[in-house]
Amino acid sequence: MEQPPGRRVRLNQGCLNNDVEKSTASLCEHFSRRPLQAELFGGRGPMPTLSKARLTECESPWLETWDRMYQYLCANKVPILTALGFYAEHDLPNPEADSAGSLTVDEKAELGPIATALTIAAVASDAMPTAVLIATLHKVSSCPLLFFSGQLPAAVEWEIAGNYQRGCEKPATHWRDVWGNQLEGDVELPTQPNITRAALSAIDSIQGERRRGRPYNVANQILADRLGEIFRQTGQLIVRIRQPAMRGDELVFIEAGPFYDFLELVVPPLQRYLRERELAPVTVDTVVRFVTEAFPSVR
Repeated sequence: MEQPPGRRVRLNQGCLNNDVEKSTASLCEHFSRRPLQAELFGGRGPMPTLSKARLTECESPWLETWDRMYQYLCANKVPILTALGFYAEHDLPNPEADSAGSLTVDEKAELGPIATALTIAAVASDAMPTAVLIATLHKVSSCPLLFFSGQLPAAVEWEIAGNYQRGCEKPATHWRDVWGNQLEGDVELPTQPNITRAALSAIDSIQGERRRGRPYNVANQILADRLGEIFRQTGQLIVRIRQPAMRGDELVFIEAGPFYDFLELVVPPLQRYLRERELAPVTVDTVVRFVTEAFPSVR
């Protein structure tokens, strides 16, 4: 029996740049905890009583977002690469701060992973909220024909695939049934009762994993993991420094240090992206704290 058209692994579409393809794979790797269920929803905090289902996929943000981050880094390459010790490592004189011109292969290789880290944080921040995901799964469970439209968001199909069963076998054994006939292997057309069962099972799983309290801003952790690793690879220590400063008539202590300064140089395009979409911000202080807590030996 032919599969209905339109169902596919959508995150692979539109990746016209190798760095963006790597970003996509990195995001899936970063969030995966169950087979085929990349947790794009940040921390699963308390769910509002009512949320509207999202029954169609949004346009993939990868290419445009990565290019936006990368262009900012290129325009500010000199202070960023100086902070990473790039010119000293390559025995090059520091160029003028406003130096223009094409990037060298080595400069591109240095800036690409930073753009990737910023893109992963941006897309993860803009992912489908848990409440919307659950509302959509409820809608699909009550009307499984929606699944066969081929227009459901990838996040919803991931959850259904990870909980799909033809019978009494282990969930996700036949995940290929959900993704469609372009995948090799034992593929059958899903049935409406099995789609309903998978959607309800996904809801139970999500609600069982929800954490109470304020939702966790996953973007800060992504930056800590990825930018922290990039900075450590330069051989520099990540040291949390608290410097005294006056704010009005009050003495306060603020974060400082080489890693802090590096973050201040690279996060502005991400912060602007989040503000434009009214998403939770990332803060340099939080990223520094996450890195030093995870690697106390480098304090």
